Amino acid sequence: MSLFEPRIAPALASTGDWLDRLDQLHLLTPARVVLVLVFAVFATVFVRRFVARSLRQLFDRAQPADRPRIDARRRALSSALRAALVGVIWSVAVITVISEVGVNIGGFIATATVVGGAIAFGAQTLIRDLIAGFFVLADDQFGVGDEVDLGHASGVVERVTLRTARLRDSEGRIWHVPHGNVVRVANLSKESVALLEIAVNRSMAVEEVWDAAHELAATLARDVTVGPLLLAIPRVDGVSELRDDRFVMQVTVATVPGQLEVVRRAWRVLVLNAFAAGQLVALPPA
Repeated sequence: MSLFEPRIAPALASTGDWLDRLDQLHLLTPARVVLVLVFAVFATVFVRRFVARSLRQLFDRAQPADRPRIDARRRALSSALRAALVGVIWSVAVITVISEVGVNIGGFIATATVVGGAIAFGAQTLIRDLIAGFFVLADDQFGVGDEVDLGHASGVVERVTLRTARLRDSEGRIWHVPHGNVVRVANLSKESVALLEIAVNRSMAVEEVWDAAHELAATLARDVTVGPLLLAIPRVDGVSELRDDRFVMQVTVATVPGQLEVVRRAWRVLVLNAFAAGQLVALPPA
């Protein structure tokens, strides 16, 4: 016989007597219910803090200039993850409590399965939007202030939720685009490259248009308004299109994100002035 057996046996007997006493007083089931609820509360607090701390550590390496955008993404992801995990915790806790009070949970689970399946089938579009929105935020495909083209609509992003993105287009209209309906995303705010063109009469020599394109590109870079929006010196690529009555000279320039149209408008003005000054020969009338 072990030296510890005389000590363990009375302790086990005491615990058994204590549980029997609680059962006789009909307090064992309430005690279990309270224990389950206390555990659920502690698990909820732990999950909330763990998710918030993990995401904070994950996004702390961002640049200070991106901090507002990163904070918005972190809050959205944190809210979604905490809601999902807390929902699982309390679902298990409720089912456990129902079982402890003597209710047959077999029928309850069967009914809940049927109802849940019906709801999931009816809300499959909503679930698809939520899942797609989660990955939009996790991958940082676009954020508030970005100029994007989502296929169904294009414009500046004003708000991103877990289900939809709200855009304002160039005419001031507000578009609400569900994430699940977006097949492709063109983000013009992360990297913008302006393709500028000069369409001239076929009678002009290519060398003349080449020289004129270089001169217009230099004028664009020197412009006090447009120059700061350029990230590099405009590059003349050459002839990009050839037709019976015309050919097109292409110029490429990298721009500040979101300023693509400003550069294009300034370029069109320079080309029109070149036509008016006789530097370029216009297309024949239709």
